[in-house]
Amino acid sequence: MPHNRNIESLLLAYYGNLLTDHQRNILEEYYYEDLSMNEIADNFNISKSAVQDLIKRTLKQLNEYESSLKLIEKDEKINEVIEELYNYKDKNIKILADKLKNITKGE
Repeated sequence: MPHNRNIESLLLAYYGNLLTDHQRNILEEYYYEDLSMNEIADNFNISKSAVQDLIKRTLKQLNEYESSLKLIEKDEKINEVIEELYNYKDKNIKILADKLKNITKGE
């Protein structure tokens, strides 16, 4: 599986709450705090290879969540429709587009 830090951090943002605290904490340090695997290993008192294995296994798990639930894919499609709605001149349609956008942001 090719690595793309942007996609992987997006997977973490969407599905991170489904992980154990340990998995989520390690991935957050790696993706959000940009710590090296050696630094993470020191922080958690584990080996660098344990960090590598955990990241690899957890990314596989996150990809499986997206394959099943498709939340990121659906969100991207909804955002495309919202952008199309903004192109209409009707003020009410733009208001509805704003409401949809707020829903997708969790507001």
